[in-house]
Amino acid sequence: MLKQNQLRTYLSDFVALFFPNICLGCESALPNGVPHICPTCQYNLPKTRNYKIEVPHIEQKLAGSVRYSHLLAYVHFHKKGIVQKLLHELKYNHKEEIGIMLGRWFGHDLLLAGFQNEFDIIVPVPLHPSKFKKRGYNQSEAFAKGLAEVLKMEVVNALVRNVASETQTKKSRIERQENVASIFEVAEPNLVIGRRVLLVDDVLTTGATIIACGNQLINVGVSEFSVAVIAATQ
Repeated sequence: MLKQNQLRTYLSDFVALFFPNICLGCESALPNGVPHICPTCQYNLPKTRNYKIEVPHIEQKLAGSVRYSHLLAYVHFHKKGIVQKLLHELKYNHKEEIGIMLGRWFGHDLLLAGFQNEFDIIVPVPLHPSKFKKRGYNQSEAFAKGLAEVLKMEVVNALVRNVASETQTKKSRIERQENVASIFEVAEPNLVIGRRVLLVDDVLTTGATIIACGNQLINVGVSEFSVAVIAATQ
């Protein structure tokens, strides 16, 4: 058994020598066991102030379209920045663990900020079954799992996406709103009625998805509706 363990260690060191794990931020080699981003780049993540989304046009739009209690984001999104790199790996390179990692980090920050008793359940924004099958996981649910682990809460997949909407990446603000206006449904109302729901998503851009999901949840009778995202655009 000892020889087998030694062999695994040698093989791991050999692979790390020729195929080092690189930090997505500074591109330095990462030590074994350090995933995706070095401690320095983690420390320098562009965190939001007080974990709140303070983007006037988004706040105004949401305030006039959906009734929410908290609007939270872990980091700011900047094109070609480290957050975009992390999200790209999460969504398109099969790195589900990045979502869980970011959820844990944000969860610890929310605990320190006193949010541990503000919500009853976490509900991730759903993927359409066809996209879920292609990707193999829901990036928003991965983020939700990390949050739930730290905040000691339950992840409830109460929402379903009935229409496979086109990708939002290159759409204008108005096109995004039209693209998601009526594609979500609360499939399990009994799981959310009378509860304080924290809806989670990966990125908040125009708020169209949040509004669509939020109004569906409010219409079935949640007691409070809040939002947490990995990143918010500015």
